[in-house]
Amino acid sequence: MAEEMSSSPAVKVWGRQFRAALALFLLLGLAACSAEAPRQSLVVARVGEQPITLNQFISRAAFMGLGSDPATLAPDLRKAVLEDLVKRKLVLAQADERGIELTQQELVGQEEALRRDLGEEAFKRTLALHGITIEQWRQELGLQTLTEKTLNLVLMPRVRITPQEIEEYYQQNRGQYQRPEQVLAQHALLPSRALAQELVNQMKKGKDMGQAAAQLGTPLAQGDRPTWLSRGHMPPELEKKVFSLKAGQLAGPLPSSYGFHVVRVMDKRPASKLSLAQVEPRIRLRLTTRAKEVLAADWLSELLSGSNVWYHKQFIASGHLVDTENP
Repeated sequence: MAEEMSSSPAVKVWGRQFRAALALFLLLGLAACSAEAPRQSLVVARVGEQPITLNQFISRAAFMGLGSDPATLAPDLRKAVLEDLVKRKLVLAQADERGIELTQQELVGQEEALRRDLGEEAFKRTLALHGITIEQWRQELGLQTLTEKTLNLVLMPRVRITPQEIEEYYQQNRGQYQRPEQVLAQHALLPSRALAQELVNQMKKGKDMGQAAAQLGTPLAQGDRPTWLSRGHMPPELEKKVFSLKAGQLAGPLPSSYGFHVVRVMDKRPASKLSLAQVEPRIRLRLTTRAKEVLAADWLSELLSGSNVWYHKQFIASGHLVDTENP
């Protein structure tokens, strides 16, 4: 879409030839937009009288990490995206009927959490990679968040997880609740031995590890919070050294293919079996999620059975379409 250009003193000074060229530019731009707009508004599916447009498909696919060109997707994947859009439209119709809305605070909180987890630069690269603008991404995020909120408000009151179900799951899956030997540690990864040694020197002088690492330009992993580390997640030589340390001991520089590590062990705990009381919240969440998924599938099947849904077969087959297949 061409940007709007308002008249200015500079435009007037440049004279009649510039205005003629500008008029031609705007005419061509508007022609391009008018040609693009009908394509984007072509209908690729319909729920009752409610259309799902090509533009909505492209935004949803890009948000899902599938790119912005439908023709590059396999037919079954195009069908899956359309089915996702149909189900979302049905749920959002229920949200409207029940007066369920998304607050600005909920949307902002969801966006901040996602962008914080991914990192700002990685977030921007991901948008560019999948061909979606920040405005499209925010719109899709809002629709998805409202859909999830509606499912929670409608279905969660129907979920009942009993103590007996939790205990039965625990007994059947006791092997999942073996806690391995762990160390509670602060960990810094530095690009050179010299920097790693400087961090060790600063800590031996009594300086806080987090502050010293930040001053050297390499903040600690997980911020300043110590992390419980288990075996099997570190290079073997590094793991051997770290697990040989006693609580309060410091090690480094420790070389690896990633750089040079400095580790301070703050506490240790041996391998053990987690009790039912320790894992009860985790099991309850898992069973609740599973129950909600079953209820959601049943509810969506019920909504679909009462709806007239149409899909554009040519679009599913090829990713291309002309507006000749509308019912």
